[in-house]
Amino acid sequence: MNSLTVAIYPHNLLEKRMTLLTTPRCRLTSSRRPEISRSTVARNAFTLVELLVVIAIIGVLVGLLLPAVQSAREAARRMQCSNNMKQIGLGLHVYHDTFRVFPYGWDQRGMTWSGHILPQIEQSALYQTLIFQESGLGNWGADDGPNEEACETVIPTYRCPSMALPLHMDYNGIPQRVPGSYRGVAGTLATSDDTSTALPDTISMESLDQDGIFYACSKTKFRDILDGTSNTIMVGESYNNPKFVKDGQGMDYWYIGAPQTDPCRCDGGTGGTEFSEVAGVTITPVNAVIRAPLMSGHLMELSFGSYHIGGAHFLRCDGSVSFLTESLAEDVYDALGSRNGGEIIEEL
Repeated sequence: MNSLTVAIYPHNLLEKRMTLLTTPRCRLTSSRRPEISRSTVARNAFTLVELLVVIAIIGVLVGLLLPAVQSAREAARRMQCSNNMKQIGLGLHVYHDTFRVFPYGWDQRGMTWSGHILPQIEQSALYQTLIFQESGLGNWGADDGPNEEACETVIPTYRCPSMALPLHMDYNGIPQRVPGSYRGVAGTLATSDDTSTALPDTISMESLDQDGIFYACSKTKFRDILDGTSNTIMVGESYNNPKFVKDGQGMDYWYIGAPQTDPCRCDGGTGGTEFSEVAGVTITPVNAVIRAPLMSGHLMELSFGSYHIGGAHFLRCDGSVSFLTESLAEDVYDALGSRNGGEIIEEL
């Protein structure tokens, strides 16, 4: 019996070993490892859906931030525009302190108020190049003349940063003429550049009898501003757009010199045209070019306005600058344009 047992035992042992060798390794332990699914495999890139979601989120954020950025930039441009007008106001005050009178709006040689205050706004070198005569190189249309070159010189003080126009334009015989943003206030009476197109019972810009500060051959002094310097405006912004023409009148505004005003006469006679290039009136509403499309072009070009939303900057005779809105009452706006109308302005 013992010998039989010894003989069988090795055989059973061999069988067990063979069984162990042929059994899968994972079955050797009682705790089985979980199978790994494809969804839990680590990925090194976005899926198309995830990428589209990210792009959509970025687009929404940009859409929310862009108006705020544009608004901040426009606020900065408005501040710079206001500073420009303050510099102009300071220049006009210094001029008056020196000569005891404000410069005329324009004269028979085509010279304008903005040209006369060049030394007072740190442009003395440019002023010294001007020739004050009607003929020869003194003519604003003389090719390569110093006066023409002055009109082709960019003066940042005379340009609102919000104005959407190129620095130079070929206009009225001046190849590289520089458009301006600010014009003098001639008053409240004129309804056209020329007497022939003025409204009935009104005057034109040819007349020497205006109630503003800057007009043909004007000699306005502080003592003439009977309504008070804080209640009278002397310079205003203008919506300059030479390409917009209505009734044959372009909405074009410039500085230093105006060739078409040359035939102007200071003896009360008529002559010249396009005085609206350097001065305007308050008989028309602010931004009439945009808000009053049915208005006559002869009257529209005399209006003030700006590329800012809702109104325009104006320089008062006391040197302060105000932003007058489009909703300002017409009688108040009209009163601000006259120097001696006797109106009482309660509030703006």
